[in-house]
Amino acid sequence: MAWWKQYPWRMVQTNLRESDMEDINAKKYAQDLADFGATVVMLNAAGIIASYDTKLSCQTKSSCLHGDSLGDILKACHEQGIRVIARTDFSKVRMELYNEHPDWAYRTRDNEIVSYNGDVHVCPNSPYQQKYMFDILKEVLTEYPFDGVFCNMSGFLVTDYSGKYYGPCHCEHCRRKFKEQTGLDIPERDLPGDPVYMRYTAFKNRCMADHKKKIYETIKAINPEIAVNGFDYIRSESNTDIGRQPWMYSASSNSRMTSGVSKNRPADNACVDFIGFRYRDISVSPALVELRHWQNLANSGCLSLYVMGRLDNHRDVSSFGPTRKVFAFHAAHEDIFAHITSAAKTVLVHGLPRSYPDPEAQGWIRILTESHIPFDEVLASELSEEGLEGKSLLILGEIKHLSGKAVRLIDDFAANGGTVLADGETGVLTDTFQQLQTPALKCLGITQYRTAYHDRMSSMFEITDADAKYFPRCKDNPYIMPGADLTLVQTRDDTKHFLRLIGEHPFGPPERCIYTEDDITEDAGAFVTTFGRGKGIYIPWKCGTVYRNLGYQNTLSFVQDILFELSDIRPITSNLTPMTEMTLCRTGRQLLLQLVNTSGVFGNSYFEPVPVRHICLNIPKIYFEATKIQTVRALNGGKVQLQSEKDPDNICITLDELKWYEAILIE
Repeated sequence: MAWWKQYPWRMVQTNLRESDMEDINAKKYAQDLADFGATVVMLNAAGIIASYDTKLSCQTKSSCLHGDSLGDILKACHEQGIRVIARTDFSKVRMELYNEHPDWAYRTRDNEIVSYNGDVHVCPNSPYQQKYMFDILKEVLTEYPFDGVFCNMSGFLVTDYSGKYYGPCHCEHCRRKFKEQTGLDIPERDLPGDPVYMRYTAFKNRCMADHKKKIYETIKAINPEIAVNGFDYIRSESNTDIGRQPWMYSASSNSRMTSGVSKNRPADNACVDFIGFRYRDISVSPALVELRHWQNLANSGCLSLYVMGRLDNHRDVSSFGPTRKVFAFHAAHEDIFAHITSAAKTVLVHGLPRSYPDPEAQGWIRILTESHIPFDEVLASELSEEGLEGKSLLILGEIKHLSGKAVRLIDDFAANGGTVLADGETGVLTDTFQQLQTPALKCLGITQYRTAYHDRMSSMFEITDADAKYFPRCKDNPYIMPGADLTLVQTRDDTKHFLRLIGEHPFGPPERCIYTEDDITEDAGAFVTTFGRGKGIYIPWKCGTVYRNLGYQNTLSFVQDILFELSDIRPITSNLTPMTEMTLCRTGRQLLLQLVNTSGVFGNSYFEPVPVRHICLNIPKIYFEATKIQTVRALNGGKVQLQSEKDPDNICITLDELKWYEAILIE
């Protein structure tokens, strides 16, 4: 078996500066990692700067190689039982190399290069990444016994470290290749929604897929036991930066996105120690570090810390204590976490790549998390029959473009008894990004997209007396706010309609805030269509985005009624605060229920959470493979008890107190 499968993965990524190699002591470096509890380390090897005595002219050798050698460092780590991953970066070259090879560079539409502190951006379609980077990989992986490889900043870079935007690459290689494949010119700037830009995005995706495949094949030809990022393990980051909107579920989502579909591939979501590019020596709040580690663990991810420099010369050590604490817990129970898989019945599908902020998906993550519905996450491009096996609900949060393969999988899922829930302008674009009037996705019951509005200001939906029994959580708030985006559709005759639209009407001054009969329409706010043995549910507005941006109970109550009353999802009933995350996983024939306390999140600050006491959980038996529960035990200090099994449909478990995190093993 490949070493990374079911491996107790506790990563420390040490981004070594050139100066760190001046006096590095290999044995000290490895011992510090072992004392930390790390089982994997990532360190700089090749690319922009070679951390070894390279013989190649296509990379710049570091001038600071006066401490122990790269070979000595690998030997010392391996003696401690620590696997070593080579960090490479082929996104830039030093100015001296650019002067020798100007055709390697990324180019703006004005034919300018991007040089940042003397490092010049290169293009993935240039000879450097198409040929010379492979010479570098062959050299470093032949000379040194690395266990894995990570290629940093792969892709088409359009910004620099200061956040300045430069637009798509217009180098001769990109212009020629895009023209040959599409007959079009590269767009001047990123314009999401523009048909030409969307085809350019597809072009970039094809280029990178081909490039990554070549990297994988090159490395495996050298040694099949080298783990390659993107194939054998998946690396992501939970990070922050100045001016970026905080996202408290970053680690949970990143781990779910990978672990739910990858099974035996480690989901290495790095908890980034520093607060942003500009302040790499200053750590984020210790409570945020600890929260991210527990979230990674609870969502079948690995533990991973990313710091600048070495452990022995990293002066801000505020993130070290929380990391050691979670590492130690994992080490004590690594036999359990090595075999963990999700037990969720719900899958949230993302339309945007992992690295893109997606308010629609983030809103759904909040809704599901705060409703205590266990769920997986997957990219639309990674949907598979295997990933949908055993699932009952599939959520599509306004995914405009669905491939033909995805459409077939989704319709088959509904036809075979599943429920598909979609909102907004889902499935409105073809494979070539042309607008559809009749959607390819059949399970939603939509026969025609009539109008898409993006400027609504006072439109709202009314829960009528006939609808009230289906929306019990909305009994005190019968009007639902859809926000600015609203899609009007035509549906099949047998589709059931719920709610009615009250169109645009005066909202000021107060004396004029009245809607009349003329403002009431026949357009509905939710649709349910029987499809085979399952059904499709459609909401004609972006409820995920509305909840992500505003967070009102009005939206949450409506969507919870959709989930629990119309989608047939069995709720895990409890007295548990929405400020606690809950996940359900399997490890062998055992069920692992994990709780993460997020009550310490206050605005954009992170503190120790407030303990939650006297928790009672009623878990539907559909999550259990066995019919009889033998024992329950808490792994992190809590006192847990199994109540008498009088309820034929649920298992009742009580927990005395939740501090940061608890894992309850149910056998």
